[in-house]
Amino acid sequence: MKNKLRTIAEMEQIGLNVYFLLKTNNGNVLKRANIIENVKMNLIDSYKTSVDEIISNEDISLINLSDADDRSNAIYFYNLEYEPEIFQHFETIPNNQNQEQPNYFIFDTDDLSKMEGYYVFIGDFENNILIYRKQIPVNLFKRGKIYLIKGHNTQFESINEEFLRIDAKIDILKIDNSVFINNISILERHYEFHDIIETEATNSINNIASLNILGNIEVLQERVTDTTFARKLSRISTTSPVFTLPVDHIMQFVRNHRILNREFRYNPDNTQIILDTKKSQNFFIQLMNDDFLHSELTSFDYVTPAKDRLHAENAE
Repeated sequence: MKNKLRTIAEMEQIGLNVYFLLKTNNGNVLKRANIIENVKMNLIDSYKTSVDEIISNEDISLINLSDADDRSNAIYFYNLEYEPEIFQHFETIPNNQNQEQPNYFIFDTDDLSKMEGYYVFIGDFENNILIYRKQIPVNLFKRGKIYLIKGHNTQFESINEEFLRIDAKIDILKIDNSVFINNISILERHYEFHDIIETEATNSINNIASLNILGNIEVLQERVTDTTFARKLSRISTTSPVFTLPVDHIMQFVRNHRILNREFRYNPDNTQIILDTKKSQNFFIQLMNDDFLHSELTSFDYVTPAKDRLHAENAE
């Protein structure tokens, strides 16, 4: 990912086009912004700066979105089965670059207040990236309000025209065939992501059911519509090593753990866990994600969602 971004950042002859995603009565439509060349050059410099910040960040983590945890310095690779509608335009925009008569945004017929977000195409035909940024209301300055700007000497003047501020921030990034999420809160708050999370949470419950480790799995099913809890459920990675363990091995770990042993209840023959409180349900999700770790150095027990596996080459 960084190599691709570095290629873009180092390009001398580079193009840029901005596409507004507008909400209409017939659905969302794309309109290209007709931007004069000197302004485009300023935008290119701003986006190169944003790209450089990702390239130079040595501590940033790249994580599958299905494994998203609470760390803040991370970019997420979108690996979920279902995709938000805004992803569809990632496929159509590259094909629109050489249109002789682009579908431009027209001030007399189009409305900036209807903007859902905007896409930025940077690069050339062979090397390019696509950026998506959710439109934030504070970035649109509307007519009818007074905005003071620097005037002559000590005087302030006002702008009476509607104008848009593009801040060059990156919410979502498309590189080749991969989509990366730089601002995960955008997905969590918008773009039918609730439905996607609910579907992923249901898939997680089905995977848990296959283990036959819960005596009352219906309590998880009842909370799928709870967005906060569904988000936690959806984070249960199907690649978690816990799913590869025998049930009796997991049960032995739980019964010997000084915290989990007190938080969980069990069926009469001690072969299944009973989740009778919301607290125990949260602990169970952490168990399935293998979040309970033991330090060989200090002998302390920890709960940590961030688990970057250490390989021999890393240790060297």
